[in-house]
Amino acid sequence: MKNKSLIYKIILVLVLVVICFLMIYIGRGHTLYFDSKSMEVDGVTMNPPYRIQVNVKGKEVADLKDGDRGMAIWIGPKAHIELVVTKEKGVAKENIKYDVPLPREYDGVVINLVGLLNNANYDEYISEFVPLATITSESEEEVVIDDMGELGFGE
Repeated sequence: MKNKSLIYKIILVLVLVVICFLMIYIGRGHTLYFDSKSMEVDGVTMNPPYRIQVNVKGKEVADLKDGDRGMAIWIGPKAHIELVVTKEKGVAKENIKYDVPLPREYDGVVINLVGLLNNANYDEYISEFVPLATITSESEEEVVIDDMGELGFGE
């Protein structure tokens, strides 16, 4: 009877470990940043279209023109995004859906939509978001030296 109980406990622990690893893979959260900036690939400059509307989970999260950036939160290994692209002002819109695999090692992922739309290599349109460093000046503090004896109470 003890052996049967021990086997059930071992199986339970193994199932829990498998569930933990599965949740780490599935439940990884990312902050997605969508760029609509020109990019250069192999000496060829790719310019953004007039307007890109980014939809995530059926909701509009960004409406980008040249040089703009939008943001969304995504949980999972692949981002399912829909782009509504207007190539020129007054031209018909085009709906395009993408499943973009996200790197597990990045919390903030920048997706250059111009590269994505022009079928650039994955490494060319995906990058890690690195916030600008803020420069803080150290305030000058006056150092006070206590000449009043060991305890600082004087004589």
